[in-house]
Amino acid sequence: TKHSSIDSVREKVAGIVNESRMPAKDYESTVGIYGGQIKYNKEGKMVFDMQGIVSKADRFGDAVLRTYDEHTMRQPLEMLKKHPKLFFAFIKAGTKRYRGSPEEISEHINELGLGKYYGLHADGIEIKKPELFTDGIALQDIYRADEIASEKLNDIDRFQALASASQYARQVHKTGHGAGELLSSDIIFEHKNEDGTVENPVLNIPDIVYNKDIKQKVETYQQDDEAMARDQKATDMLDFMFQIGVEELRRSEDWSQVERALETIIENYDDKDVIEWVRSFSKRGRLTLVGDKEVLDEAKKGDAMAQKTDKVLSQHNKARLNTQTDIEGKLRQAVIAACDKYLDQENNKSSS
Repeated sequence: TKHSSIDSVREKVAGIVNESRMPAKDYESTVGIYGGQIKYNKEGKMVFDMQGIVSKADRFGDAVLRTYDEHTMRQPLEMLKKHPKLFFAFIKAGTKRYRGSPEEISEHINELGLGKYYGLHADGIEIKKPELFTDGIALQDIYRADEIASEKLNDIDRFQALASASQYARQVHKTGHGAGELLSSDIIFEHKNEDGTVENPVLNIPDIVYNKDIKQKVETYQQDDEAMARDQKATDMLDFMFQIGVEELRRSEDWSQVERALETIIENYDDKDVIEWVRSFSKRGRLTLVGDKEVLDEAKKGDAMAQKTDKVLSQHNKARLNTQTDIEGKLRQAVIAACDKYLDQENNKSSS
């Protein structure tokens, strides 16, 4: 694919804010650490250190890009003209999710039941079980085993790992909260068995938090608490499905395997209400992907500014998902098709 000047800028920025990598001891992990660095302090504790200037700049830039990307305002010019008060209320409320402060991340850790793994520290977040990062195996590294070429990864069945990760996502969501961001880099398996299966998935540091102020600041926000929780869960799963689709296509170069991966996620996550929202989000143009021109033009119909800025502002998702413009439209259709297949099956069960 053509390498644009925007791509070059994106890669340079990613190289700066990616301050370290997951410190796996048996191989060089592909999992980048953003918003801080993994360090051992003087007391020998492993800490996600969030004090540096790069970390602070990354948190600011992340929030700015997400404000657009989350479709907080799908047609900003139209909203400004027709509902100016609501427009400024949304601006004031900020993004739906963002990279949190240490205190916010600590609160999120406790909400998700991860207190035995992580906790608040003066420098950021303490990793209470360092072996999770040194001995654990990230789902992303399983998908990139062909590039890493480590014996520890070579015999792992990525579809078994994906099924386990998807079941775990459902368990996380039973806390009533979204993870904040759910990518293959966000799930780490504590154990690998002799038969090559992996187990005991754990969330990576949940440093992306949902904005709890949106409902209070935007009085016309039409979601109750249950709907807001479902919105968070669907946002997590939409991220996960798109990114796994990208990883699988890179690995297998086979769209039928992409379909298999998406169906594996949905079948093992197995929450009809959330999958309905994932399908709805995807049909409406989320995630923002510049290669998906037909969907985006329809989603932002009548808003020339939104259409013109897609190419720049979609770079956030391009960096997060590692996607390429020429596959984005087909990937969206694959996500929708996988949701349709599952929902049709569930509806048939209900009617029989």
